[in-house]
Amino acid sequence: MSLLDLLFPPRCGGCGAYGAAWCAACAGTLRPPAVSTLAGIPLLAAGRFDGRLQQAIHSYKYRPRPQLASVLAPPLARAIATAGVSLSALTFVPLHPRRQRERGFNQAQRLAAQLAGALGIPLVSGLTRVRATPAQVGLSQAERRANLAGAFQWTASQPPGDRLGLVDDVCTTGATLTAAAEAVAEAGGSIGAFLVLAVAQTLPAVAVT
Repeated sequence: MSLLDLLFPPRCGGCGAYGAAWCAACAGTLRPPAVSTLAGIPLLAAGRFDGRLQQAIHSYKYRPRPQLASVLAPPLARAIATAGVSLSALTFVPLHPRRQRERGFNQAQRLAAQLAGALGIPLVSGLTRVRATPAQVGLSQAERRANLAGAFQWTASQPPGDRLGLVDDVCTTGATLTAAAEAVAEAGGSIGAFLVLAVAQTLPAVAVT
């Protein structure tokens, strides 16, 4: 244990207990959902967006506690390994520059960096949110899709590759992931899997097969 840990002991992002950033009790509550598909693409998650995982994601994004990426990524890495999905590299859902300045970091990017290290594959940047969009909270699936139409573009000089893993923190209706995947496809690449910390209970059955 470092001197910094003695002076400022870590608190669990899930329950708030002192001693670890993600305690064993909270880790034990995770129940990875079965692999499903969204727009024909495998969707993998570390757990459901409820309970201790939901609290940890809220702490990660809004307190904010960006260091939680290092303890939240391993459960997702294990879910990916269990699924046996073959990916060439990872990329991530971008924030609009104004939103990223407000938050101070991109939670999907930090998570993707941790995952890339755990999986031993490259992390590539290229997706850009070219249009600021209103908050998605409270919108229906159709409204979310309309809200995100044309919001993403692949702007890197190098084209995207095939079988990229697209990383985000939560999949609620799938609108953000599918809009980003469409931008990758328009640039000549393909998404091999959607990778998220949590899948919301509200994810429409029509989107998951």
